[in-house]
Amino acid sequence: MALTLLLLAQIVVAAADGPDLSEVERAVGKCDSGAMTKIFGKEPERRRAAMIAVFAEQQAIVAARRSLALRRFETMSKPAAPAPPEAALDGAVSLVANFDLEKQSLADRQQALDDARMLGDMRDKALDMMRQHYLTTCNARLTSAAQ
Repeated sequence: MALTLLLLAQIVVAAADGPDLSEVERAVGKCDSGAMTKIFGKEPERRRAAMIAVFAEQQAIVAARRSLALRRFETMSKPAAPAPPEAALDGAVSLVANFDLEKQSLADRQQALDDARMLGDMRDKALDMMRQHYLTTCNARLTSAAQ
């Protein structure tokens, strides 16, 4: 469980890392080519690392879902051993509760991953839009100044 939380924290951090959008906005407004080169020079590596982290977590979630489903199937398909009725009921309730807890844990991991992916996609779109704005606006200024 601790390893899962550590991996989840790494994914959220990887998705949250990246250039400060207000810094990028200022650089675009000033047509600061040095800042823009520095910011966007690191983007391919950051995006690659984030994509790999997201893929690894999604792969782990899928494997955990498969494992849970297989264990649930194997447990439910076994013939029940004769036991006192109270003990059998307690055991079944406990088993279902454990499966429910694991299922909720997987749902929480999936939600955290989906949130990180959403925020990463939003940041990437904002950066791409600002890069395009920079190229359009600043190239137009350079062209006008040269004439």
